Amino acid sequence: MSTTEYVHDLRALVGHASVNLAGACALVLNSADEVLLQRRRDTGGWGTPGGIAELGEALEDTLRRELHEETGLRPLEVRLLTVVSGKETHVLLPGGDEFYQVTAVYVVPAWEGELAPDGSEGTELRFFPLDALPAGLGPVDRRALDLLRVCWGVE
Repeated sequence: MSTTEYVHDLRALVGHASVNLAGACALVLNSADEVLLQRRRDTGGWGTPGGIAELGEALEDTLRRELHEETGLRPLEVRLLTVVSGKETHVLLPGGDEFYQVTAVYVVPAWEGELAPDGSEGTELRFFPLDALPAGLGPVDRRALDLLRVCWGVE
């Protein structure tokens, strides 16, 4: 079952009520220790590649699938950094649906492929120095990138 089908079926049961949605995001690093961000089509802001897990999907598999779909990259190495959750991850969508993100954050220091935005969820891909990140990052991305600097030793 695809993520879209899963969320649609879930919403048919619970309406707009708040739910927890599990997913994964990737902190893709290049050789200069810059992190890959995508410009999101829905908000116009920047964020990490990633998304919601399909029903029954392991979170590392979610990471691999979403990273390839959104960027054209395939991770050669993945390392779990943290799981971000809590009240600050609350999202209220324009249609009234609410959810809390429970996101496994993976560092991807080695990858292959050609960068190509999917054009559907993301319109642009760019590597940013960790000391020059764009404004407007969401709470999951901010927390993940702050932890990357501290725990991974990237400054």
